[in-house]
Amino acid sequence: IPLSNGRGAFSESLAEYVMASALHFNKQIPRCQSNLAEKRWDRFTMATLRGRKMGFVGFGDIAQCSAGLARAFGLEIGVLRRDPSKRSESGLEDRVYTSKDELLAESDFVVCTLPGTPATRHYFSSAEFASMKPGAVFISCGRGVCVDESALAAAISGGQDLFAALDVFEQEPLPADSPLWSLPSERLLITAHNADLTEDYFELGWKLFTRNMDRFRAGKALATPVDIDAGY
Repeated sequence: IPLSNGRGAFSESLAEYVMASALHFNKQIPRCQSNLAEKRWDRFTMATLRGRKMGFVGFGDIAQCSAGLARAFGLEIGVLRRDPSKRSESGLEDRVYTSKDELLAESDFVVCTLPGTPATRHYFSSAEFASMKPGAVFISCGRGVCVDESALAAAISGGQDLFAALDVFEQEPLPADSPLWSLPSERLLITAHNADLTEDYFELGWKLFTRNMDRFRAGKALATPVDIDAGY
């Protein structure tokens, strides 16, 4: 039985979320909001994105769409690959890494868009967070199962200079007793798996579904087939 998925339907809004998350911490928006609440004139030095590196773990449609926007801001694009000779059709990679630790250590922003499979469960855990450079921003908008949330909470609460933006979680809704809720807001941005919940969400999904249906009825290969062996 052929199966299709929603690959590409919501990539644009998710790419905007990635960049919004990067800017949120790069421009210290929580600090700006605190200054407003405290009526504090705080003329701090404003950082820029240009010249920094965004490292992608998972480089499918969401990541490539994000990389396109990141390039417009002058960010360097790093991509983790098992096969260094494999490059995307977009050609957006400035550097391909085969070492996860090396990519994590060199990236100012780490974006996880991995699919949720047994092989990717808790792909990001204590060791990975410890490998990230000081001040790094971790952005997760793939599947929540890929992130060890307890390890992330422990890293931030333990004093590691780390920031995170999370739109997906291992259990949703995120339980009230999750340690993530207790982290300081200047270190963590949480959204309720709604980075892709746009006004045209159902229209975008339906367009892709009908495209696959038309191809199926015509005896053609599906536009977005599921790889049963890979699990996504």
